[in-house]
Amino acid sequence: MNTANPLVSVGIPIYNGEKFLEATLESILSQTYSSLEIVIFDNASSDGTRKICEAYASKDNRIQYHRNEKNLGAARNYNLTVEHATGKYFKWAAHDDLCMPPFIERCVEVLEREPNVSLAYPKTIIIDDHSSSIDDLFEDRFNFREPTPHLRYKTFTRTPLDCNAVFGVMRMSELKKTPCIGPYESSDRVLLGELALLGEIAEVPERLFLRRFHPNISTFACTTKKARAAWFDPNASGRFTRLRRFIEYIKSLKRVPLSSYQRVYCLFFLIIFYIKMYLGPARWAKLLKKLRARLNIFSTIRIPVLVEPRKREVY
Repeated sequence: MNTANPLVSVGIPIYNGEKFLEATLESILSQTYSSLEIVIFDNASSDGTRKICEAYASKDNRIQYHRNEKNLGAARNYNLTVEHATGKYFKWAAHDDLCMPPFIERCVEVLEREPNVSLAYPKTIIIDDHSSSIDDLFEDRFNFREPTPHLRYKTFTRTPLDCNAVFGVMRMSELKKTPCIGPYESSDRVLLGELALLGEIAEVPERLFLRRFHPNISTFACTTKKARAAWFDPNASGRFTRLRRFIEYIKSLKRVPLSSYQRVYCLFFLIIFYIKMYLGPARWAKLLKKLRARLNIFSTIRIPVLVEPRKREVY
C-alpha cells in the first residue's frame, strides 16, 4: 500500500489482556493495508499489558500507547480510542480477537468504492483459547444493503443479537455523529442500529475475522447484571438496563435526520423487537426456568421442564 491510501485508525481498548495481546497486535501489524495508526488505551491494567504495549510501541511508530490512571470502564475506554484517532476510517480491535491479513484492505475497498456505506465488516470464524476453530460457519447477518434508512432499520431489528460487525471498519465521519459506545449494556448494538440509519452496512464475503470465545470475555466473566453494567461503567448500578437501552434507541432515532414517516416506521419495528425479546416465548421460557429452579429449592419433587428457550439470551 502506498501513502495515497486513506489512513485507517485501529483503536485497541484493553484491560489486563496480556494473554492474547501479542497475537492480536501481530495480526494488526501484519495487515496487507499498511496505512494505519494503532491507538491503544490501557484501562489501568495490573498485569503485563503495559510492558507488552510499550515494547511494541518502541518498535513500530504507528502505535500510540496511552494509559489511564484508573479504570474508567469499557465504554469510556473504547471512546477514548476514537477521540485520539485521526484516520478517515476507524476500526475497534478487541485485545483477544484476530484479523486475517486482508481484513482492513477488503473493508476499505468497499468504503472507498461505495460512499453510501457507513460500515464494512467481513464474515466471522469463532475460535477458542488456543485459536482453534469452534464455528467456521457462523453468520452475522448484518448485511444491510437496503437503499433507505427505515428499511435497513427494519432488517436490523430482525437480526441476531451478536454484534461482531462492530469490529468492522467504519467511516469516521459517520461514527462521530453517534455517541459511540454508551456506558450501558448492549450499547454496541444501539450503535450498529444508528450506523444502519446513517448508511448501508456491507458484509465482505470472506471469513477474515476470528472472534475469540474464552472464559474471561465480559459476556461470560460478568455473571450478574450489576457486574455487566459495571464493566461498561464502574459507577453503574445495573438497574433498569433494558429501559435505558430502549431510551437510547429512541434517542438514536431522533439524532438521525429522518422523515416523520421513517421515524414512526423505525419505532414500530423497534417496539415489535422488544415485545418479541422480552414478552415472547423465549422470554417466558426463561422466566419459567428460573421459577422452576427456585421452587425446587423448597421441594424434593422435581418440577418438569415444560418449555425450554431456543436460544440463550445475549446481553
